[in-house]
Amino acid sequence: MEGALVRTANEDDLDRLLAFEQAIIEAERPFDATLRRGGDVHYYDLAALISSPDAEVVVAQAGRELIGSGYARIENAKAYLKHTKHSYLGFMYVTPEYRGIGINKKIVAALEAWSVSRGVTEMQLEVYVQNAGAIKAYEKAGYKGVILEMRKSLAENGSGE
Repeated sequence: MEGALVRTANEDDLDRLLAFEQAIIEAERPFDATLRRGGDVHYYDLAALISSPDAEVVVAQAGRELIGSGYARIENAKAYLKHTKHSYLGFMYVTPEYRGIGINKKIVAALEAWSVSRGVTEMQLEVYVQNAGAIKAYEKAGYKGVILEMRKSLAENGSGE
């Protein structure tokens, strides 16, 4: 989408970003029975990410409307890897009416550019294996699966409680 702008998020964006976070959580509930129910579930400390020198939170904006988000957070790599640090990609969200027109691609490109400007040579992310749409979007952006994290619930109800 030509008219969409990707910019660094600020504290004025927090209410909309919190709404995006809740939309992400609701979209991921079918993929993870261990997610707690109720209104007080948060994946991110968005205010801390916005103010962190080691993270970049961006928003996609169409006109005055925020339509997407994402972040890159610099993390230390495991000691046995070639690279010493990588950027972790997260908080990827595009509102339903703007999906499929390249907004996610613009967000990822902005976060990759920020990471490169910080000397980072590797990006990593996590995605639910059942989330075929997200996997396809990341593959289109050049990402490849490397390892599959597995878990087993030991609780009777299968929810991990």
